[in-house]
Amino acid sequence: MRIGRCPVCHAHLHLDAMVQDEAGRDLMAILVTLPDDLGRALVGYLGLFRPAKSDLSNDRALRLARDVLALEPDPWRLAWALAETVESLRAKGGSRRMTNHNYLKRVLEGAPSAAPGAQVARIARDEKRATKTKTEAAMLALEALKNG
Repeated sequence: MRIGRCPVCHAHLHLDAMVQDEAGRDLMAILVTLPDDLGRALVGYLGLFRPAKSDLSNDRALRLARDVLALEPDPWRLAWALAETVESLRAKGGSRRMTNHNYLKRVLEGAPSAAPGAQVARIARDEKRATKTKTEAAMLALEALKNG
C-alpha cells in the first residue's frame, strides 16, 4: 500500500514494505506511542548515528531508541535533552557521527525539570494521546493482518 512520497528524496513510501522488517516495525511502534515532541526529538537524535556512507540499520536504530528511552523517565526532560544535543552538534558542524550516548548523558545532567505549568499541560496532552491515533490504529490493523 503506497502511502505517499518521501519529502526528502521523493521516493514512494510503501507501508507494507516498512513493516516487513521486525526491527523496523518495532521501532515504528515505539515512535507512535511517544509524545509528539519526544518522538520528533528521538528521530533527529537517531540521525546522528547514521554512518556517513550507508543507512542506519533498523536493528541498530531500535537498540539506540530503547537505550535512550531507558536513560530518563521524564519524557519532557528527555525530549529537551535530545533536541539540545542535536542542535548543539549540528551547530558545531555536524560532520562527526555519534557512537555512544555519553554526550546526551552530559546534556541530561543539566536538563531543567519541567515547570509545574508544563507538567500539567503534558499530562493533559498525554491523556488526550491515550486514545489511539489513526496511525496507531493502522499499525495495529496491519499487525493483526500479518498475524492472521
